Amino acid sequence: MLRMVAALLLLWPLICYGFVLLSFPAAGSAAASRQFQLGAGYSYRLDSTVLLNEAGPRVGKDVGYQVTATLSIGVLWQSPYDPNDKLLQLQLSTLQLHIKSRKAPEPEGFVVHTSKLEDLKNLPYLVHWNMGKIEHVFLAEGEDLSMVNLKKGVASLFQFQILDVTQTEKDASGKCQVSYKSLDPRTFLKTKTDCVSGKTVPFILHPDKVMGTLVTSKREVKYTLSNDMSVVQSATAEEVHNMVVEMRQDAGSSVRATQQIILTDTVVKVVPIKASSVEETVQETEKNLKTTFTKQILLTEREPSACQEDCPTLHKLVKENRDHLKDENLGTTRSAAIFIKLLNVARESKMEDIYKVLKSSKNKDILLQLCDLVGATQTVAAHEAARKFLHLDSESDLDVNERYFWALSFGSHPQQQVIKDVLKLTYKDFPDKLSETLVLTVAALTNRFMKLPGNGQHKIIGEVRTSLVDGLSGCTNEECKQKYLRALKNLGLKDTVPVLVQHAVFGSKKTSVTALKALRSLPPDTWDDEVKQAATRIYYQLGRRFDSSSRTLAADILLESRPSEGVVRDLLLSLASRADPVYEVRQYVLQRVLQISGKDPNFASQVISIKQEEHKKLNNYNAMGQRGLSTAFTRSFLSSPSGNGSLVTVQEISGGLLKRGLVDVVMDTQGTSQEIFTEPAEPEEPEEPATAGMEITALGVQLRPFVFFSGQGELMGHVWSGTGSEKTPAFQTLALLQDHLQYLPLQSGFMAELKLIGVVSFDLSGQIQLSLWNRNAHSLVEKNAGVTIQGIMRVDSSFVRSQVEFNIATEAKLNLVSDIDFYSNVALCLQLRSPDSVIKHNVYKVERIPGSKHRLRKAKYKVMKVPGKTYALNRKNNEMCSVIFKQ
Repeated sequence: MLRMVAALLLLWPLICYGFVLLSFPAAGSAAASRQFQLGAGYSYRLDSTVLLNEAGPRVGKDVGYQVTATLSIGVLWQSPYDPNDKLLQLQLSTLQLHIKSRKAPEPEGFVVHTSKLEDLKNLPYLVHWNMGKIEHVFLAEGEDLSMVNLKKGVASLFQFQILDVTQTEKDASGKCQVSYKSLDPRTFLKTKTDCVSGKTVPFILHPDKVMGTLVTSKREVKYTLSNDMSVVQSATAEEVHNMVVEMRQDAGSSVRATQQIILTDTVVKVVPIKASSVEETVQETEKNLKTTFTKQILLTEREPSACQEDCPTLHKLVKENRDHLKDENLGTTRSAAIFIKLLNVARESKMEDIYKVLKSSKNKDILLQLCDLVGATQTVAAHEAARKFLHLDSESDLDVNERYFWALSFGSHPQQQVIKDVLKLTYKDFPDKLSETLVLTVAALTNRFMKLPGNGQHKIIGEVRTSLVDGLSGCTNEECKQKYLRALKNLGLKDTVPVLVQHAVFGSKKTSVTALKALRSLPPDTWDDEVKQAATRIYYQLGRRFDSSSRTLAADILLESRPSEGVVRDLLLSLASRADPVYEVRQYVLQRVLQISGKDPNFASQVISIKQEEHKKLNNYNAMGQRGLSTAFTRSFLSSPSGNGSLVTVQEISGGLLKRGLVDVVMDTQGTSQEIFTEPAEPEEPEEPATAGMEITALGVQLRPFVFFSGQGELMGHVWSGTGSEKTPAFQTLALLQDHLQYLPLQSGFMAELKLIGVVSFDLSGQIQLSLWNRNAHSLVEKNAGVTIQGIMRVDSSFVRSQVEFNIATEAKLNLVSDIDFYSNVALCLQLRSPDSVIKHNVYKVERIPGSKHRLRKAKYKVMKVPGKTYALNRKNNEMCSVIFKQ
């Protein structure tokens, strides 16, 4: 019995405390009324620290600073009608800036440094506090924005609830989901998640995950109250924000901010004000302090941008870097790095400044690259400048016009106003090539626009869809249908599936192929029963004969739609059938089955199981050793914990010649994949004249087809003149890969800017040598890509600026060499090679104090070698190469 009594006595405070936390709101109101008694005053020591570093476990020395002050807080007024409605007066004094120094008492510690902080206007300010919520703050007019933000951060510490609740709050961090959890009778933890800044703060988000930027945040405040719960004895806020490249999460930066107040005195003199309202109390305080207050909410504002040196104009930057943008520098990291530098300035430039750069006669030799820049800028001002400069009716200006609209279609965050303008242009009469580019552009812009948060049901999406579908239905010739079907591929809307299926099943051979390409480009979860039934009908040629490219595309859909065992069984059994004379299609399907089995263990085991059950039909050379040269394979060129890169090659052969070839660079992360660059050859109809062309899909956007020659006459012209033997650029561009901009308000009142831009400088060139005497041909396709990614995280104020920057740069090359010998029997040898390369990963940490000579810079350099390789294709290709080179 005595033990039970003793246990009850020990547990009684916890039982009572638990009852308070779980009681009705009236109990919370009574507890809150004990906070900040009228006439009471307190003094605290304030420490606010900001540290910036690399993200990840293995980091170097950070940069950052600390602000210290004495905080006095007193209760000026309490409502005569509501004891929880109060007006507090806060004052910061003895403000000092501390910086990292070797002279500090401890390693990587802080020492005091003079700064503008000590000279900033700094008067007491008022906080309207009601039941733990801060309604408004009243700040003296004319105070520096950095001081205002700092004061809001301090005031945010006094917004809290002593009950275990979850609710929405607004403070210096923005609008957040906030939860409170009791740790012991006097201590509780406040956790903030899903914080959103105001709409006036710029925000750029890449809609494709693979090209995205991963930002993670953690925000907590730990409170300790006095025994009677009436006084905050300490509050410690800590938050960490990390920004990393989605595809390479070892590259990134981090900011850690802590803010702490510790009670030092509970006897601070405060003279209460007798008034009937908050407004009267504010007016009385204004008289006492001889100042004027402005009424504000706790949300902090973004500091105005400040150049580290003189702010350069776009015209000046282009002049200084003109040589790096010339054609011969495309495919290099230098041109990509300069592009980022120019882009940052272009996005802040006015229409007149951008137009001046485009119009300058000195920039004629880099005009195409400037079109890349203006398109990537993605501001209304940039679009207006381009529209003023471009001559869309001129066929001689086709290259310039298309280069701008290509760049525009690669953008991550298109403006609604720009989409509407391009949509209007699609209704006008322009040269055929530009007309198709405009249609493809408006579709691509809409696709990106609808993926951005809050845009999924926007009116402009329906307007573009209707325009494209109506345009397709109004076509009277094949070329028109091709144009709109390619546009629907760029649009990527699920509700266009019925239209695409209709043209895939009932269209001409060429139309069917294009419609199937559009269907195949949609995510597999959009392939409903209608799509699968159409693919089945096309592959097995039920009701009519289909082009072999249509059949192979239909097979792709069936194989990639998580097929049932019955579907896979039928496809495998079709390999053993000789009713179908097109053996290259069977060879293609076999190669695709092997390709998918290599990366999907479940699919592989399913195939093995079916082969065992159908061993009499399938376990023989007749089924598993198909004739033909068609091939499909996947080879890895990048493997990391955060993402993988693959080369996907598909070669469909017909009559010994390449009919549909595809070299696809695919990046994937956490189950999401993105085609970075796809280069398929154009299919040709058997009854049509010989044609060579290329369809390029860059960053998920299909461009209009390029035709190199059409007909035997043009082909022989190239042969006799030798024009094909010279290396000729086929496609060049400077395009955005990553594009992220975010402002994160910190609890302490400072603002963190997160910016990440990735650019690829791309050059696709080719050459072909043909000998009619020796009856052989040699071709080379070179892809040169210079990739630069720059990430910056900075926390600036008027009295101190700190930032960490990381740069990743690499120059990658991929060469596809083909040799054809048609002296007797046709032999085709393909060789896919990538030479040695390096990846440079540099980190720079910088800190400056405006108005002083203090400048701290820390740098770290890392070089990773990537050995070159020749990719193994398949046994049949090796045999053909041996025949050609007589190894």
